[in-house]
Amino acid sequence: MKRIYSVFLCMCLLLSACNQAPAENTTTLPTTEATTEVTTEATTEATTESTTEATTEPFLYQHPLNGQPLESPWSGRPTAVVLNNIRQCLPQSGISSADLIYEFETEGGITRMLGIFSQLEGVGNIGPIRSARSYFNSVALSYDAPIVHCGGSPEGRNGHYSDNGDKIDGWAHLDETYNPQYFFRDQARLDAGYSTEHTLFANGKNLLQALKDKGLATPHAQGTDYGLAFSQDASVSGASANTVTVIFTNKKTSTMKYDAETGKYDFYQYDFLQTDGNSGDAVTFTNILALNTHHWNKRSGSYLRSYYELVGSGTGYYAMGGQIVPIRWSRQALRGPLTFTLEDGTPLTLAPGNTYIAFSGIRDYISYN
Repeated sequence: MKRIYSVFLCMCLLLSACNQAPAENTTTLPTTEATTEVTTEATTEATTESTTEATTEPFLYQHPLNGQPLESPWSGRPTAVVLNNIRQCLPQSGISSADLIYEFETEGGITRMLGIFSQLEGVGNIGPIRSARSYFNSVALSYDAPIVHCGGSPEGRNGHYSDNGDKIDGWAHLDETYNPQYFFRDQARLDAGYSTEHTLFANGKNLLQALKDKGLATPHAQGTDYGLAFSQDASVSGASANTVTVIFTNKKTSTMKYDAETGKYDFYQYDFLQTDGNSGDAVTFTNILALNTHHWNKRSGSYLRSYYELVGSGTGYYAMGGQIVPIRWSRQALRGPLTFTLEDGTPLTLAPGNTYIAFSGIRDYISYN
């Protein structure tokens, strides 16, 4: 009986030991997998979130002449270049690199342009370069920009800004007449039969050097007011303007046609799309400003000269994104910038990009549809 009890006791102890074994050898793998999975997901999410935030963080600064985002404030000095715009001189080179292009009627029913460049490095050739007029000097002064030209009307080449003989103090300019080493005649154009006056160019790099040599490359103070406001959210709510035509004379108009795919206006004159001679690409503009002011002609010797009232105020239109609205322009002083508002006085906000600005003295100077 004792032997049976002993055997029974041993069997119970053995069974008890077997039942405890799994508890002693419980694996921690499931816990490790769960921890790793949570840690990985959390790390991935945090990294992705951090990267996204860093990538989408908005720039703190905008370029004051084109509204493009910048990582640091722009400190430079614009340069103004007088551009030939007669049909026989086309195509123009470097026009697409200008932040702003002004167009004015000169004499004989033709127009000429003034390009405002904030950057000359890498632009390539700019031209054909032509002679200055008093109103080109006046616009250049509104940006405190040295003006690049080749001679000019009596007022234009002597630094005047009006027909009254008012002269710019400390006029900043670079005239090919006295500084030919920075300019060149395009031999290919000469060989092709272009008239000499349509062959004068300057390379952006050489112009930059010329301005340094002449002491005209001093940068402006950060925050200089150029009269322009830009926003990535800029919009226009007005009449449809898929085509905008500015009328200068019965001989000269400029037409902008909106391309919804690019969000820009293609520039047409002389019945065909304009291209940049440097790249061969179409000339386009993001913003269109068509302005009206007092314009008159005055005989000077055997010539009939054009003049514009550019200090004061006037009316105009702003087109962007296929829409157009009436606006007002003003300039309070000769050395002050041109500024723009909506009709109710609200400051006009432009879209980031380049801008075309036309001044016309014609009463019905614009059409759009």
